[in-house]
Amino acid sequence: MHKKIKRAVDVSNRAQRNYDLTKSISKEDLDTLIYAASNSPSKQNETHYQLKVYTDQNKIKEIYQCTKRFSLISTKEDKEESFKENNDGIFWQNIDNSVHNSQILSNLLFVYINDDGLPRGGNSLIAQNTKNLKSESVQNYNNQKNYSIGISVGQLILSASLLGYKTGICSAFDPQALKKTINTSEEVKLLVGIGLENQNIDRRLHAITKNKDVAERFRNGDLNDPWQFPSFTKNIKVSINDQ
Repeated sequence: MHKKIKRAVDVSNRAQRNYDLTKSISKEDLDTLIYAASNSPSKQNETHYQLKVYTDQNKIKEIYQCTKRFSLISTKEDKEESFKENNDGIFWQNIDNSVHNSQILSNLLFVYINDDGLPRGGNSLIAQNTKNLKSESVQNYNNQKNYSIGISVGQLILSASLLGYKTGICSAFDPQALKKTINTSEEVKLLVGIGLENQNIDRRLHAITKNKDVAERFRNGDLNDPWQFPSFTKNIKVSINDQ
């Protein structure tokens, strides 16, 4: 069991950028994954999110069209050209230097959406009834909702990995376009793609975008080859008993 858990963690640690869409996910697996995502821990079991789950490939492709937010950066100048923030804190991104996020062009897609359910704690009650969006109660409440979504996503992708699937998490999308696409007035928080990998194909290869589709300085292969996503490694500091 220890080895299975570690193997599942290793799999879910890396985003799958392309999937075998000729295959489908069984109803039993679908039901299990929905159960895992819906029944994760939250503060006093409050409802902090709702889920829209898609297996319809036409709808998933519509959602995919809202995700041209993965930035192509090769130099410091690219960063300065691609990102800005005005004095009001409004973030701007150069979409021309971006590609769609194909980790959600998957067999199964989970969409996490904000949901203000029944408050059970005093902080939640105050936050849901205040107009001061910068208040400490609102900030604490939003943190709790984000924790709940994070825990759910972790539980979901680990469960998916244990069932033999690959996953990809996406937070880079056009929020207004996506709200219209899935017909919601609530804030869309996160997208999670789940599916079956393409055998003998590098997981980092874009499912659709080719090198000829991006500016020359961002290419990493022949013109008609799929553009390849970068891969990074994080460094988490861990101590046991403060040692």
